[in-house]
Amino acid sequence: MAGRQRTNAGTWLLGTALALVAGSACSDRAPLPGSAACAPPNCPAAPGQAQPPAPAAPPAVQGETFDPARVVPVLDDARLAAVKQAAGSENWQLAAELLSAALAASPAPATEDRRGWLYQLGRLRELAGDPLGAAKAYDQAAAEPWQLADHARFAAAQLLSRAGQHDAALTRARAVAPGLGIAPDLDLVMAESLAAKGDLEGAAQRWRAWLGRDKKGLQATTVALAFARALLARPGEAHAEEAVQLCERVLSESPGGAGADDARKLRDQALLTLPFPRRKRFESPAAEELVARARGLVGAGQHREAIKLTDGLVGNAVAAPLPPKVACEAASVRADALLKMRRRPEATDAWGVAATRCQGQDELRAAALYNGGRAAMQADRVPEAINRYAELEKDFPKSNLADDARLKGARAALETGDTAKHQRMLTSMPDDYPDGDMVGDGLFELALSRIEKGDWAGAIAPLERGAARPRERAYHAAGRFGYYLGRARMQTGAAPRGVEDLVSVVRSYPLTFYMALANARLLEHDAALATRTLEEALEREPPGDALPQHSKAFTEPAFLRAVELARQGEAKLARAELDLLGLRARTAPPELLWASALLLSRAGSAQDSHGILRSATGNPTAGRIELTEWTEHYPVGRWRAEWEVAYPRPFAPIVAREAQKNGLSEALVYAIMREESAFDARVVSPANAFGLMQLVPTARTMARPLGIAADSEALKRPETNVTLGCRFLAQLRNQFPDNPLMAIPGYNAGGGAPRKWITERPTQDYDLWVERIPYEETRFYTKRVLGSMAAYELLYAAGQPREALRTPRHASPSARSAVASP
Repeated sequence: MAGRQRTNAGTWLLGTALALVAGSACSDRAPLPGSAACAPPNCPAAPGQAQPPAPAAPPAVQGETFDPARVVPVLDDARLAAVKQAAGSENWQLAAELLSAALAASPAPATEDRRGWLYQLGRLRELAGDPLGAAKAYDQAAAEPWQLADHARFAAAQLLSRAGQHDAALTRARAVAPGLGIAPDLDLVMAESLAAKGDLEGAAQRWRAWLGRDKKGLQATTVALAFARALLARPGEAHAEEAVQLCERVLSESPGGAGADDARKLRDQALLTLPFPRRKRFESPAAEELVARARGLVGAGQHREAIKLTDGLVGNAVAAPLPPKVACEAASVRADALLKMRRRPEATDAWGVAATRCQGQDELRAAALYNGGRAAMQADRVPEAINRYAELEKDFPKSNLADDARLKGARAALETGDTAKHQRMLTSMPDDYPDGDMVGDGLFELALSRIEKGDWAGAIAPLERGAARPRERAYHAAGRFGYYLGRARMQTGAAPRGVEDLVSVVRSYPLTFYMALANARLLEHDAALATRTLEEALEREPPGDALPQHSKAFTEPAFLRAVELARQGEAKLARAELDLLGLRARTAPPELLWASALLLSRAGSAQDSHGILRSATGNPTAGRIELTEWTEHYPVGRWRAEWEVAYPRPFAPIVAREAQKNGLSEALVYAIMREESAFDARVVSPANAFGLMQLVPTARTMARPLGIAADSEALKRPETNVTLGCRFLAQLRNQFPDNPLMAIPGYNAGGGAPRKWITERPTQDYDLWVERIPYEETRFYTKRVLGSMAAYELLYAAGQPREALRTPRHASPSARSAVASP
């Protein structure tokens, strides 16, 4: 540890020279610190040299005003340029040594800087694999009062606990103030140290507090099992019962997941220690508990086990009557499991049983009828589906599923060939369900059905009704009525009005899928008008940078801690502080939501920051606040900052290199990445796809010629994932030389799917072709990626070709030409 704090000029020069091999903080060919060619403030001074005093920057928060431009990351200090460079290369040990030297240099940094630098030194030493050295730095950072003193104590406690120094860990943990965002993690640190010292009751209190926060996932499983083992190590009936309950919790939440086998073994072990009367209630659970277990099994994909568990409940419901709600839920869970196993005829019958058992449970019965209709459609029992949807509408006209049933029922009628009924049902939707959230979809489907028959004039009425409804914000719908209304009018001889409609979409729905289509159609009709329309839309936005925000929330200690954590790059901990103010529940004021997005972006978490803006839909659930205003403005001037947060560019060097190598635009790569993983490099999908571009382990066949390992862990690394993802994306584009945008649905559904759909609809226009992609997931995916691609093009690719804003007129121009040829 002493060696990590040893500094002299030779060590500084050698370490910095190594760091500068990969790049430079000053120029392409960087001189070393202290040389004539590299003077402050661009390069740090060597130890023993005078450091230039840092200019005093005004704080980011002054009273109720927050200025995001003043949130300066600690490592952006010019005096720490070499530290930042080494950290950027993940040379954590060198970065820690350089920062330690900067702390020891003369003149000493101001107190405010010193505390922040010490905290950062703790982070760097931890990353370098020096936990005790990191704990020492955190202790020094906590020596004086400031916003992160308690976070520094917590970090030291966590490291000392892992190192087995439990008394020292508890001393620091007990000094942490209550009510911070780190409270749950603090409970775990204390529980682990208390348990290691033999204080089971103290540890149990902390474990219960942590689990009582309704924690889920792998960590919750790990904690529950650790608690259960600790309880069983101290025999006693009360301990055994609590251990059984903990194991049942694991089996209920993740019956087929990691830890399930251990949970079963521990539960059986605990049961054997209980006398029969106390054991019986666990071995013969009540029907309510069985239903809850079955629901957990379905959620975990253990459908067969869920069916076994509910078979007895549903089959014996007449002989041994259950409470009405329990009987209804048992039948519904069983039907759901059957449907998810694709045993569609059985599922259709099971939903019928559920609808009967749910008599008197209005919401549950409406859901059973709706799901029964869906199952019947999948089982090709269309008349049965029609009847169930009609029964739902008749019996529950006020249900929020009634308009869904109308739309599904209309589609079912069309399946039987009853076009007139399909048209009637959709035409009357706005009158029957004026507030229904599916009315827009019904009107749009009605218009599309007419357009596909060439009846553009007949499409105008439903399009006009749809355009008169409240503004649609969802990415797959925003601007659709205006776009097709423009096309319909241009097709029916009202070209000037149609052009106005397209112009309005470009102005009113910035960088959406339908704005991109409208821009492309305008370019085709009048290139000068299209260019002028987009330029004018951009010019209308107010100039300047993001404005300072004003809110009483900015005076809250939690927000001030979050600001300092963001400066340290502690995105997770900053998020925890912001959650105390309502961020996760989305009940915080809009000013705080926006400030939170900026802070998390400054902390280097594109995943968290862009998600706050990404969820803007305009349809908030009860009590939720969504940020939507930015979606009505183009990303220039005042509004550019919001768009940059919503459409970030993490891992930029890797993406730039691999995009260029494979002949791809960075806009396309980022749009795919944003949709596939939301920038979570370690995410694993239910389909076992990994990382940023969601690759499956079979990617190793593509990786082998490149000499790249592509196991599941490697695919979570950005370097490997982006390399292989770009290669795969380039291969898909090469399959569609006349319309490379077909690679987008191909990335989601496989390259063969778009080829098949083109063969089925070779002459269809591209816009209609996308609307009729059979898989809803792929259809929405294509729209979202194209909208994101348009945003990335306009934000970051000035002067470069814009594919998304110039979508082709036809799905497959060559196929269309071949069909049209004599």
